[in-house]
Amino acid sequence: MKKNIYQALSLFVIGSGIYATCRQNVIFLIPLKNTKLLEWIKIDIHYHSGNIFTYFFLFCLPDALWYLALLLIQIQFHSQSTIGKFLFYFSVVLPFILEFMQYFGVLLGTFDIVDVSFYLLTLLIFMIWKKEILF
Repeated sequence: MKKNIYQALSLFVIGSGIYATCRQNVIFLIPLKNTKLLEWIKIDIHYHSGNIFTYFFLFCLPDALWYLALLLIQIQFHSQSTIGKFLFYFSVVLPFILEFMQYFGVLLGTFDIVDVSFYLLTLLIFMIWKKEILF
């Protein structure tokens, strides 16, 4: 199970690195806004004129990595208790809930069906990868 924790931390760091270098307008970077550190690590990628791979790298990949990290962390609690199972299954549906809350205007942000598709793909990969633990 320690392996899952290390994998989750690695995925979280990689996803955060993409945000920190390429999408510095995200909420968790607000405390660092206008600092030398963010200026130093910023990579300007003009995604508006980019292709599908640029879009995937900037918008879908970090979210998918964070989602997979969340699932790997939560799997530690999957079989321990009823609350643990609830937290795991809540983690499974959380990104979908957040995305649809954006769609209905409950949360700020932009609903993106491509994100939903990548969440589904990530969940499918996770279930195939960890099937011996889940079933």
